[in-house]
Amino acid sequence: MSPAFRIFRFLARITERLPFWMVYIGSFKLFISLYYIYQYRRKVVTQNLQRAFPEFDRERIRKTRRHFYRHLCDVIFEIIKTPGMKPEDLQCRYHFRNPEIIHQLMSQERSAIIATGHFGNWEWSGPGLLLNFPGLEGYVVVKPLSDKYFEEYLNNIRRLYKSDVVIPFKMTLRYMLKHQNRTTYTLFAADQTPHLGDINFMAQFLNQPTPFYTGIEKLAKSLNQPVVYMEMYRLRRGYYEASFELISDKPADTADFEITTKYIRLLEQSIRRRPENWLWSHKRWKYARAATEKLQSR
Repeated sequence: MSPAFRIFRFLARITERLPFWMVYIGSFKLFISLYYIYQYRRKVVTQNLQRAFPEFDRERIRKTRRHFYRHLCDVIFEIIKTPGMKPEDLQCRYHFRNPEIIHQLMSQERSAIIATGHFGNWEWSGPGLLLNFPGLEGYVVVKPLSDKYFEEYLNNIRRLYKSDVVIPFKMTLRYMLKHQNRTTYTLFAADQTPHLGDINFMAQFLNQPTPFYTGIEKLAKSLNQPVVYMEMYRLRRGYYEASFELISDKPADTADFEITTKYIRLLEQSIRRRPENWLWSHKRWKYARAATEKLQSR
């Protein structure tokens, strides 16, 4: 375990025990450091916003960028705070506007795939679902991080209310086949960037060609599981709301890339409504040119 992670874990254990008003003091200090002093990925965020919203003037880009960093720092501290929260506290902070869509599928004993993105507080989405849909069996698909200690730290948070809730990305099909005779929901953050070798589909997204994974569509068709889009957004500091929209009730009957394309359009609408809520600091379009050339050469 690295010294840096030891220090982080020590500070995280203190943060878990603090009231939220003190947690947000820490968030503000982190914002000052990341935004003004270190300017963490500020160039990446600015370029992403400019390309996604060419209609925004310089002032609106600046305002959106600043709000994004404030939101990101809040999310980081909310995640760190999570182990120190009572289940009922987290439950009341994560509200679902139309839960009947999930209840109806589960009452029909139909497993479902829930497709979401890195929007709102995405790390609260798994615990939020488990706490607000008691009795339903759910799983969260995760991609490995480069730091194994930090990955285990996050996975322990994801497992707070269910020990086997985390599914490693490369073992998704195996897990879903194992549980296909039970009624489950499987949560995917489907807006991640595929590795260049895994790219086989691109779509126009936020004014630029963008590669997307098509694994959700393939799983839905092979297992005949409905696909539901979940939009997460911040109501106010520390409180979030999520809503559902059915993408496909009969995935086996859909055309190629129909499910993926509908997910992309819904995600784009969510981002345009609340741009500061999305994760702009990742290099979402780093493979765009190479991927375009790759697909055109086929």
